[in-house]
Amino acid sequence: MMTMKQMGQGGFTLIELMITVAIIGILAAIAYPSYTAQVQKSRRADAQVALLEMTQRQERYFLQGNVYSYAKGVGSNAGELGYGANSPENFYTLAIAATPNGCGGTAASRCTGYVATATATGPQVHDESCKTLSIDNRGAKSATKSDDTASSVCWK
Repeated sequence: MMTMKQMGQGGFTLIELMITVAIIGILAAIAYPSYTAQVQKSRRADAQVALLEMTQRQERYFLQGNVYSYAKGVGSNAGELGYGANSPENFYTLAIAATPNGCGGTAASRCTGYVATATATGPQVHDESCKTLSIDNRGAKSATKSDDTASSVCWK
């Protein structure tokens, strides 16, 4: 005599599916902020590369004329150094200012230093830890947060 086995139905119950969706939602809620913070941190390299390259070009300019490129703003001086107004990946706007303030690049008004600054723009503007990164002719690096207080994490 043959008995028939009853075949069990395959699949998931609604409760199992909802538990899975909840677990995925919790993991995403934890992981996404970490992901965006890491993306913002990696984009800071764009500013660092641009500032270090501008510094290199400014020093090369100094070697040729014994004076730094006098700067009035991004449009006038960045072109003189062969550099555009934005960082290579366009996450930062670049500016360079000669020091002391008011120098004119002449023998009577020599520019003896500079400060190059990268300001976050586009999607990087949401990086509250590093709004601006700066470097001067002595190699001193600085940065500010979105509330204009000093930040120590930007050049790391």
